[in-house]
Amino acid sequence: MKQGSRIEMADANRIPPGVKKRRQTANVSADGILQEDVLFKSLSYAAAFLIGGYANGLTEWKLADGKTTRKDM
Repeated sequence: MKQGSRIEMADANRIPPGVKKRRQTANVSADGILQEDVLFKSLSYAAAFLIGGYANGLTEWKLADGKTTRKDM
């Protein structure tokens, strides 16, 4: 996740524990702007970090042409 990205400030009722911990320790401004780059090993964890809940990174992330990152689509 790139510095300057806007993230959802509220966590959903269900969120992966590792993502929740990383959201709590990330340097985020009061208005939800990420103040540091954050590296993730999976698209799903990056998406979960961004929205504050479970997410499928293969379908949530979109390429410049609007297509998802799933190879079979």
